[in-house]
Amino acid sequence: MIDMHEGSQTGARSVCNAKGKCPKWVRRAIVASGSIACAVGVGAVSSAAVHERGAGLPRGGKVVARIVIPENSGVLAVGEGAVWTTSDAVSMLMRLDPKKNAVVARTKITSHNACPELPGSCGEAAAGNNAVWVSRVSDNAVLRIDPRDNSVAATIPVGPQPEGIATTPGAVWVVDKGTPSVSRIDPATNRVVATIRIGPTRACCSDHMAITAGGGAVWVSVPSQSAVVRIDPATNAVTARVRLLGQPCAFLAADERAVWAAGGHCARTVMRVDPRTKRVSGRVKGLLAPIGLALGFGSLWIADLDSKVIDRVNRRTGRISGRLLVGGYPVRLAIGFGSVWVRDDTGRVLRIKPQG
Repeated sequence: MIDMHEGSQTGARSVCNAKGKCPKWVRRAIVASGSIACAVGVGAVSSAAVHERGAGLPRGGKVVARIVIPENSGVLAVGEGAVWTTSDAVSMLMRLDPKKNAVVARTKITSHNACPELPGSCGEAAAGNNAVWVSRVSDNAVLRIDPRDNSVAATIPVGPQPEGIATTPGAVWVVDKGTPSVSRIDPATNRVVATIRIGPTRACCSDHMAITAGGGAVWVSVPSQSAVVRIDPATNAVTARVRLLGQPCAFLAADERAVWAAGGHCARTVMRVDPRTKRVSGRVKGLLAPIGLALGFGSLWIADLDSKVIDRVNRRTGRISGRLLVGGYPVRLAIGFGSVWVRDDTGRVLRIKPQG
């Protein structure tokens, strides 16, 4: 349910296009009439209820910088000496200097084919292996960005509709949601060295398929099957398929202790998987539309789109320990340079210093 400031259309443009079409994580929030205006009213009530329930919680962090970028959806990645983001409105990769809290470089990354009509579908990004990697859904390719001069160093063909992307030492992993499969790229050669099938053809083409690495494994979401898949990077084989309590329509985060899967509007919770037992072991309650996830500073961080907050969660208990109201449309999270970074689709990157 979209919660929008009265009279403001900025957030609406960043989430839904001019024709009123929205990605699934937004469409599921819209009432049966299909009216965004109606959904706004419903969302406002729900958001207020969430804020009321979190009134006694500490903030968990403080916003120390607000960096203006073009509005619209886009990627967020931290690493290789900078914070990286794009705006699908201008097809530009921006480099943010964490020392200056400012955009210091811009690289044009125009797609050869137009991005899908729905926003948020141009691709994702990850930093590692001495590069920044940007998936381009419409071009069936991954761009390698050289952080030394911010140039496009290589364009790597992968499978159909590459979206979620992650790095491990010596490898880059990207979800080809049109198959669905995962392409493993060798950063030494800029070539795909393995293609790993993660589901039947009928499981393809979800609005969003995420991937993350942690605890010695690579984890991929398959929302149409309400599952996450484990890949062993030593063998490039699928070693587990975990059925969840709902569809993981948003992002993932993982370490050796747990895998976290955000349900967005599909499930309205974040589900916890025990990587040892390969079973669901809990969930985070009290959320409206959990989208972005990040692990850092001893906590799980959640960007809740509808309630416009960043929640800090105790990883052991799964309970919310802090709630910071940030406004806008917080979607993606990343950790680095002693901070939590938030990409707000209304045209901001926020820097949060954890507290407590």
